[in-house]
Amino acid sequence: MILIEYGGALLRGLGITLWVSCLALILAAVVGALIGIARTSKFMSLRVAATAYTEFFRSLPTLVMLFFVFYGLTAAFNINLSPFVAATIALGLEGSALMSEVVRGGLQSVGKGQKEAALSSGMPVWQVELYVVWPQAIRVMLPPAVGVYVSTLKGSALASSIGFVELMQTGLLVRERVQNDYDGFTVLIAVAVIYTIVNYAISQAGAHIERKSNYAQ
Repeated sequence: MILIEYGGALLRGLGITLWVSCLALILAAVVGALIGIARTSKFMSLRVAATAYTEFFRSLPTLVMLFFVFYGLTAAFNINLSPFVAATIALGLEGSALMSEVVRGGLQSVGKGQKEAALSSGMPVWQVELYVVWPQAIRVMLPPAVGVYVSTLKGSALASSIGFVELMQTGLLVRERVQNDYDGFTVLIAVAVIYTIVNYAISQAGAHIERKSNYAQ
């Protein structure tokens, strides 16, 4: 059976997909947190710059972002980016724009009255942020953050357009090697099922963590 013969290759492709999407999510989380904090700043210049960053990278299609990084940065800075690095950067930049919205919404969900009460009690600003604002904000951020990861993982399928061999590209390569259309269609169905199972598992894990977090309140 075709899936028995090429199942190992598809699983290796899945591992690569999970790895690049995890790295992209880490990049997105770090950059997105900084941009999201800047969007809640009292300084208008920071808010405007952070909003412009968010809108720019959120508006670009994933495929355009991949081409922009892989071909554009290579030409502009005379550097040689591998498809893996380019895919990580592109997906991370796109994810950072989405994460900045998540962080901004989470921080703004904490009422000003709580922060003012904590400050009036004598707590320094950093303690207010660490012990009052962020614990509550993270609970609000978690569900949409899981959605960002799912979106990033799905977007990684487009990285095959720049020669990155992940799950989707592996499926296409296997499809080219099989002897008939039925086996080729079976491989593509298997890829779709793998994506569905993985994304569903991630969503359920996020929901479980959210429930545990709410229970601990």
